Amino acid sequence: MPSLSNSRTAPRALAVAMLFASLFAGLFAACQQVRPPDAFTFYGGASRAGNYENGGSFTNTMVISDFPKKNDSLALNSAKGQIGANMPPVPISFIASYLTLLDGNAVRFANGRMEWKAPFDATVSGKRAIAAALPCRDKEDNFYVLANDGALYAIAKDGKRRWKQAFFTPVPLTLFCDLLPLADGILVGFSADGIRGTLIKCTFDGAIAWRQDFATAPVRAFAADEAGNITLALTANTPGATDSLVSLAPNGGRRWAKGISSTRLLRMPIMEAGQILISGIRETKTAREDVLLAFDASGNQRWEKVLTFTPQGIAMGTHEGSPLLVVAGYRMGMGEPLSLVLGLDANGKERWRLSYDLAVMGAPMISQQNIVFVGTKGEAIGAYFMSKSGVFQQVVSMSDAPPLCLIPAVDAENNILFSASDELGIVKIGKLPVQRLLPY
Repeated sequence: MPSLSNSRTAPRALAVAMLFASLFAGLFAACQQVRPPDAFTFYGGASRAGNYENGGSFTNTMVISDFPKKNDSLALNSAKGQIGANMPPVPISFIASYLTLLDGNAVRFANGRMEWKAPFDATVSGKRAIAAALPCRDKEDNFYVLANDGALYAIAKDGKRRWKQAFFTPVPLTLFCDLLPLADGILVGFSADGIRGTLIKCTFDGAIAWRQDFATAPVRAFAADEAGNITLALTANTPGATDSLVSLAPNGGRRWAKGISSTRLLRMPIMEAGQILISGIRETKTAREDVLLAFDASGNQRWEKVLTFTPQGIAMGTHEGSPLLVVAGYRMGMGEPLSLVLGLDANGKERWRLSYDLAVMGAPMISQQNIVFVGTKGEAIGAYFMSKSGVFQQVVSMSDAPPLCLIPAVDAENNILFSASDELGIVKIGKLPVQRLLPY
């Protein structure tokens, strides 16, 4: 006859076993859910709206450093002589990213190792070209880099160069724009002389699909909607001049152009929820003010809002079923910089505001449940988390990390990535994927 203790232990052990079996079955099922491949660009996608809601929420579970391990001779040898990145990483998966280095190489970096290295060509100075704008990746994991030799490089996922398309010979005043991948090609923008502008669409095979030239220079980045319509800001880079907002069709034809009187456009437009939003500085003989402007898809101005600070970036998502527009920036005066983060509705009405004794770096990022932006104060660097209702949550310090490129990238699981600028490596804020939790 079995003992009483054994009779009690058996059901308990069975229950625990069933619990673990259920847990690992769920984890295994989650592992099998493979997301369809997608192109990667910065600022939340082609709309440039900083919207990462499809990836879930940002998490501050841990700070993960991915650098060559001191006991890994192969990794150390692969990184020997390498210096840091001059652009943020382009995520491929949780463990792998593309990097562009200051020594003139593109690399695939994963698990602390450089898996391959693809050099750019030499410039007239004899040094290798380096990335001059934010790169991108297509759905096939081909890597695209606009370099400071005036050429677009296409690199396959195995590190082999697919093609190079040279556009112009740069001069000291040349301006480069961040790349934008579309469904059927890559958008490339630049101002070869620092005055006039050019926008070119390249196919994935390196052919030029179309080209548009402008009398003034494009702002650093441009946006596209789901139909492939493109919006870019053109600036004379002159205070008080009339800059323009221009819309192009997917085939490069001009849809409309809108002059914005006495306003210098400094930041890229964003396209979200049927709106186009852009900020600038309006300067007349009697006043100078920062403004936020909203247009519909046909170029008609819907509203404007005068701000008390200079925006560093704009993001647009949703909160409680309604559009949420987040504007972050700071004003410099006597003493420390004061940053403001505003939450607005779709009509520009203020819903909430938060102030911070720091400098906001770049655009905020919106996820399902929270908002994150990068801020600095003196030597201190952090990722600041806040709720969508405007409540501060936490700051994740990165002050102990090596020097970083402070433009963040966000992977498919909403981990936030930064590349090291003085050595080969990546710092991530987020969580381990389900695969890393499994015991096999």
